Amino acid sequence: MRRRFFAENMVRMLTLSLLPMLFLTVIFFAVLVPTEKKSLESEAEINLSLLQENVDLLLNDSNKVMNMLAVPAYSNSNSIYQILQSEKLGYVDFVILKQVAAQLNAIVNSRDYIDSIYVYIPNARGRYLTNQANVYEMATGPDKDWLSACSGDSAYRVIRRSTSLYASAPRDYLTVVQENSKGYTVAVNIVVSYFKRLFTNSYLESGRAIVLAEGGKALFSSSQDLDAQDLVGRLEGMTDTGGLLRLDNNLIMRSYSPNTGLDFISVTPVSLAYANIYRLIGITCATVFLCILVAVMTSYRYAVNMSRQLYAILDLMDAAISHKELPEIRPHSNDLYSHIVTNMIQTFTRNDFLEVSLNEQKFQALSLELSALQYQINPHFLSNTLQMIDFEILKHTKLPTTANEMIQDLSIFLQYSLRAPDEDVTIEQEIEATTHYTALMAHRYAGQVQVHWDVDPEAQSYRIPKLILQPMIENSVTHGNNSQANPLDIFIYIAVRDELLTIQVRDNGNGVSPGRLEELRNSLSSFEGFHEKHIGLQNLFRRLQLRFTADQCHITLDSQLEKGFSVTICINTSAESQEG
Repeated sequence: MRRRFFAENMVRMLTLSLLPMLFLTVIFFAVLVPTEKKSLESEAEINLSLLQENVDLLLNDSNKVMNMLAVPAYSNSNSIYQILQSEKLGYVDFVILKQVAAQLNAIVNSRDYIDSIYVYIPNARGRYLTNQANVYEMATGPDKDWLSACSGDSAYRVIRRSTSLYASAPRDYLTVVQENSKGYTVAVNIVVSYFKRLFTNSYLESGRAIVLAEGGKALFSSSQDLDAQDLVGRLEGMTDTGGLLRLDNNLIMRSYSPNTGLDFISVTPVSLAYANIYRLIGITCATVFLCILVAVMTSYRYAVNMSRQLYAILDLMDAAISHKELPEIRPHSNDLYSHIVTNMIQTFTRNDFLEVSLNEQKFQALSLELSALQYQINPHFLSNTLQMIDFEILKHTKLPTTANEMIQDLSIFLQYSLRAPDEDVTIEQEIEATTHYTALMAHRYAGQVQVHWDVDPEAQSYRIPKLILQPMIENSVTHGNNSQANPLDIFIYIAVRDELLTIQVRDNGNGVSPGRLEELRNSLSSFEGFHEKHIGLQNLFRRLQLRFTADQCHITLDSQLEKGFSVTICINTSAESQEG
């Protein structure tokens, strides 16, 4: 049994420790990881879009040149066409040539990545113009194959080629070719090495990219170890641009530029794309493992301490049951079980005190009963004596007098109070007997005491202990009427609301101070004998306390100095409360 207790406590403590951690871990893997994954994929898509926009800007200069050729100054008889056709340039042609070259050079000089610009207008001599104001023939120029190499069906095309311009060493160029309906052709030669620097920008540092021309031909890629053509061949089934595909151990994203007709493909290794996620998962797993280890150690220590304390309690109880000498209990840390052990020991030492307290309570009940019995001494003798006095008064007065009425009221009230004091009576019976008592008070304090009744008819059938109202009325008469100028009004309220019987006696007398009111309340809750003022209230409270439990009945005292005093009794009228 002890081993099972130890195991159950350890498992319980371990479960309570690990449940919050398990809950947080589930939230992490179910919410945070997918959110982080989606965020990383969105970031990769944004980076590819940024690359596409930059490339679009780089390849947009051919539009500027084509728009320049549409200016009337360059498209009439004194146009570039005349320059290309002329055997010898005139002054006007020379000026136009210089103006065209200056505008072309302005574009070249403002772009680090542009090497040169060619302008070709169909002419009989097969000539083309460069940004350096040179006019070359296709057959003899430094770049004599560019027009045939850049031929195509579309009006806008991007071609990668390797050639020597101006007798320099061969270099890789990306030639952007744009052709209009008149056959005007503009070629912008861009140095490919500039794109290498572009691809190494921060937004692509975690992956690689490929740019494809029409027909799926790879123009260039950001890494030499990336087999662009092989990747393009494997992606032939991926027709929706902007989608995300996982190929082998790479995340593939594709985007199409309608401005340039190029396809952009980003290739990011999964290990790089999800590096942060993997790092978070690793940290989380390590943390979970550490928390489990700490929880196991803590639970084990908790179970050991709790078992040790419980074993000490069991040994103590066994010794007490067997009437053996109680074992010595060593003090432990200030935890719950140490307090339990201490209280157990104190309980054994307080047995005698509890017995004494119980006997004292019985003695108080017996004492109240004896007090009531003292009034029952020969009740017939008292009743007969009062009747004899009544007859003697009538004999001398010949007519009933006030004294006869007082004797009749006193006789009826004494018979009611002395007959079966332990039996409960109805409120109607209690009120009828109390009216005889108030009649005596009216004779005794003629014109100084007035009693006002407010009784709910539904409450008259409820049963209560005898002599509830008389002590409260007597208290008001005795302590409330110290002034001869104003009469004392006593208000009696009895009603039943929601199974709660309320009996209240309130006066407009002298009242008591807040300090005295607090003393009266304390005297009711800590009864130490009938040696205080308001002894009738103390007797009433002790009788109700012995008759009802605390949740079945309670008395409330309230008063304000010079404004009166009130006593309220609330009794639960439910069937359970009326038992016993």
